[in-house]
Order: sequence, then structure tokens, then C-alpha cells
Amino acid sequence: MSDSVPDSGTLRDRILHITDLHFWRISWSPRHLAVKRLLGMLNLHLRRRRIFDLSGRGQMAETLAREGTPTILAGGDFSTTSMDEEFRQACAFLKTLESMDIKVYAIPGNHDVYTFTAARRRSFEHYLGAFMPGGKLPARVVLPGGTPVVFVPGVKPNVLSSRGNLLPEDIAEAVRLVAESPPGPVLVVGHYPLLHRTETYAQRSMHRLGHAQLLRAALGETGRTVLCLAGHVHRFSETRDPLYPNLTHVTSNALFHKHRGGYTVVECTETGFRVQPKQ
Repeated sequence: MSDSVPDSGTLRDRILHITDLHFWRISWSPRHLAVKRLLGMLNLHLRRRRIFDLSGRGQMAETLAREGTPTILAGGDFSTTSMDEEFRQACAFLKTLESMDIKVYAIPGNHDVYTFTAARRRSFEHYLGAFMPGGKLPARVVLPGGTPVVFVPGVKPNVLSSRGNLLPEDIAEAVRLVAESPPGPVLVVGHYPLLHRTETYAQRSMHRLGHAQLLRAALGETGRTVLCLAGHVHRFSETRDPLYPNLTHVTSNALFHKHRGGYTVVECTETGFRVQPKQ
């Protein structure tokens, strides 16, 4: 168990954080190959399909169920190029988890709005909307043991980059939801990490969340004990914020990554969190 955040106190909730599942399907149909999707399909064919091994998805579902946690927080990038078939695979996987008496909350990642068409058609909401925490982000749920979870937006389609963006009104609403949450530590879940660099990863500017530092500062100024959960970088990291000691930032491994796949177990107590990566 990590000791980088307070871990004393009575256990309130235990959750699993999964992210960056990247279900994929290769298609060379001209009607599917917009400019960015063509590049994504080439990358998938040459590289990504060898990295994301989906053959063990059934075994992974059983592994997650054996953890015995009632809640999974799924942090986005269910698809690779926002193809309908990719979303169908993701939906089937989440429904399998649901059939094992696990409550799943899901938010989109940048690959889930990979094209402007997918974003306009709201493909993620069409296939996975039943797992979203409310109809619009930011949103807040309270876990059975009383831990508040605030989900933040930030994904948007781009011509070439994978940058996200936070609107001022979304920052204000997310901070309000955190500040007005029931007493105790708060989980904040988004696809992008708020820290651009840690000992584990370094994000290039074209991969970052725009205005992340504004949300980070605003959360720090609430004085609440906050654990920020994210994905996007495909690596586990756990970092106490160097400027705001009430914030801790955790990113999880990509679930089906062939070399460093896995998920994160988070135990929420009355005073803080215990964090454990699983591979």
C-alpha cells in the first residue's frame, strides 16, 4: 500500500479504477476513413493492435469481479477510433461487469470523440450513456459508504492532436461540487491528468488538457482532501501535488496493455485514501 496520502481511519468505500481499454477494429472502408481516422487506422494496423491484447477480456472481467468491489470507475478511451463496433465491444464488456453485480460509472476519453462526426453524433452517449454519471459532466455521485465522486469533462475532437480542454464554467461547477460534497475526502475523476509531468510520465503539449492548471489550483484552494484519478498516459503513477498538499494525483495503467496492463484499487477512508496498482 502507498503511504503518499493519509491512510488512517475506517474504510468507507473500495473502488477499482480502469481506463484506456481501447477496443479496436480495423476497417479500410472509404466511408470510415476521414483524415484523422485514416492516420489512426494506420497506427492501429502497424502498432497499436499488437500492444492492446483484447483476447483476455473475459478473464479480465472475472479478475475484476474477484476483487469484490461494488464499484468501478472507468476513465475513458473505450474505443480507438470511435468506430461503432468498438463501442459495441466496450458496451458488452461493461454489461458483463454489470452482470457480476458491479456498478460501473463511465466517462469518455479523447479516443471516444476521435472524429468530429463521432462527437456530433454523440456516439459515446449512444452506446455507453447508460453508464454515465448523469446526463452531463461535471457530475457527482456518492458511493454507498459515503465517499463523494466528482466526474469532470475535458475531451473534444481535434484535427490531429489529442488535446483536451476545460471550459471556465465546467471548472467552476466541478469545484462547487467538490466544495459542497459531504464531509471527508473526495475523488475527482477525469480522463486527462492535471499534472503534465511526474516521475512516471511527461506529456507533450499536444497531448495535454487545456486549463488543467486552473482546475488544479481551484481544487487545491478548496482545502478538501482530494484524490484525482486519470488515465490517458497509460502508466500508473501516484504523486502528491508539489503546490497543494491536499491533492494527490493518480493515473492508472491501460487495462488491456500487453506489457503494462492493469487497474488500480482505491480504498477510501474517513481521512484519506489507500492506493494499490494491480497488474
